[in-house]
Amino acid sequence: MIACVIGTRPEAIKMAPVIRELRRRQIPHRVITTGQHRDWRMMGAFLAGFELVVDHELPPAPHDLLESFLAITRGLGELFAVERPKLVLAVGDTTTVIAAAFSARKSGSGFGHVEAGLRAFSRELPEEEHRICADAMADLLFAPTSIAVANLTREHVNGQIIHTGNTVLDALRMHPPKRCDARDGILVTLHRQETVDRPDRLASLFAAIDRLAATHTVIWPLHPRTRAKAAEAGLELPRNVDVREPIDHAAFLELLAGAAAVITDSGGVQEEAAILGTPCVIVRANTERMETIEAGVAVLATTDAASIAQAAARIFSEWAAFARPVPELYGDGHAGAKIVDASLAWLAAPAAVELVA
Repeated sequence: MIACVIGTRPEAIKMAPVIRELRRRQIPHRVITTGQHRDWRMMGAFLAGFELVVDHELPPAPHDLLESFLAITRGLGELFAVERPKLVLAVGDTTTVIAAAFSARKSGSGFGHVEAGLRAFSRELPEEEHRICADAMADLLFAPTSIAVANLTREHVNGQIIHTGNTVLDALRMHPPKRCDARDGILVTLHRQETVDRPDRLASLFAAIDRLAATHTVIWPLHPRTRAKAAEAGLELPRNVDVREPIDHAAFLELLAGAAAVITDSGGVQEEAAILGTPCVIVRANTERMETIEAGVAVLATTDAASIAQAAARIFSEWAAFARPVPELYGDGHAGAKIVDASLAWLAAPAAVELVA
């Protein structure tokens, strides 16, 4: 049996093509959610959108990072002791992923890391620590890009590196947005800890969005974390911005495909924007998706209002050059099948049988 562990909505998106392929081939598997994202808007709508049936649901995880890690690790460890999966799969760089890696290794299961090898080269990011640790423990490292393969090769990881492409392309093709010939406005998504948790940074972001809204239509599906942090800091949301509640994946892709640009700190949105040809302003000091910058479809900005404004101005002044779909960055759209192929090959090897005996 293969266990597929999901904690957040990006993980649901990127694990969906793998689960679909397991289901299509009638390979025994279990879908496990960890409670890291809890409510319908942040998880339920995405599970339903991809028709994912959850077999085991852990209790909601605490907000505290350490307590969340301990609770998810304990819950998965207890579940794995009963279910005895031969292989555990998790995707990305969240608390759920590192907890799944530890729980798999300590319970005698193999571990496969989907989206392995991404590096921002900044240990200040909790996601970077999660990625490095998960890759160090993985038996199978499913690398989405050639850059990721190079990172893992340089680090001399112990597991098997497989260049699969990124399941984000598979998932997008499961929910293809309508073609939009006339793009307009700016789409905004901001939620990361290093982006919104500091009041001064959040105030600077709001100032930048407010400035852009004076000359552009701006749509912002507001993440609950961002809304909560703004309330804590006593900050008012930018004026003249169409602030919306979180939306499902298909609806978000429609907005992204119709926008003239996107301003985001999300890794997955950087990838989806590149696939759809939507120019991207990355609101980060660094990014683990360097392929989008190298391809000339994204600009890296900091959280400083002037830097964001300059990046947006550059994109709009050279819009035709930036607005190019580059889906080839993420493979051929069959990453899910390649991950399942490699997983089955690994499970059939004598070493895997010995590991889970």
